[in-house]
Amino acid sequence: MNATITSLAARRRTQTIEDAITSLHASVISDYLTAYLAGSASSMTEIRDEAAHIDNQYPGFPSLVSQLDALHSAA
Repeated sequence: MNATITSLAARRRTQTIEDAITSLHASVISDYLTAYLAGSASSMTEIRDEAAHIDNQYPGFPSLVSQLDALHSAA
């Protein structure tokens, strides 16, 4: 039974981390879109640099820079 509890706790921690990173990605994407709509190229560059830093910090997750590039080319 201890193994089951340990496994559930580990899964919950992993889910919490994934949720936090997903929220962080959503926030950065929102900021990027706001900068795009405001026509602020310097802010967009700053946000893209922040996204690159996030990608380096969490390499196992989808690339935030790639998502921003896709948004930019789609706009």
